[in-house]
Amino acid sequence: MPATVIERLISIENCPVITEGTVDRFLDGSGMAVLFFTGDPRQRPESNDVAVVLRELNTVFPGRLRVGIVDQAAEAALKPRFGVLVVPTLVYMRRGEFVGLIPRIQDWQSYVEKTRAFLEAAPPSP
Repeated sequence: MPATVIERLISIENCPVITEGTVDRFLDGSGMAVLFFTGDPRQRPESNDVAVVLRELNTVFPGRLRVGIVDQAAEAALKPRFGVLVVPTLVYMRRGEFVGLIPRIQDWQSYVEKTRAFLEAAPPSP
């Protein structure tokens, strides 16, 4: 069975799998962190579409996004903390502070515009 796009993000593009125990360390890094809440791709095939979008966003904004794939086992515990109501959802964070989110699959231009706005938003005070 071929690897899913999400599995390729983890194995080929080295996106870490985020758990309750690793989320804070991941968010403490520099730059914009993006948490990808996938849900179960077998039940929500649009999760694979969002994974493709993430790969493309990394080409539009090279080196500006650090993507972490939230472990499905940790999603229920982490969703309330980040305001996630539906999956798939991308949560944008900077220095541990919430910047914004993009739920479900949307058109490409919407991802580009929102990501650009999130990147240009004033960073939180140290």
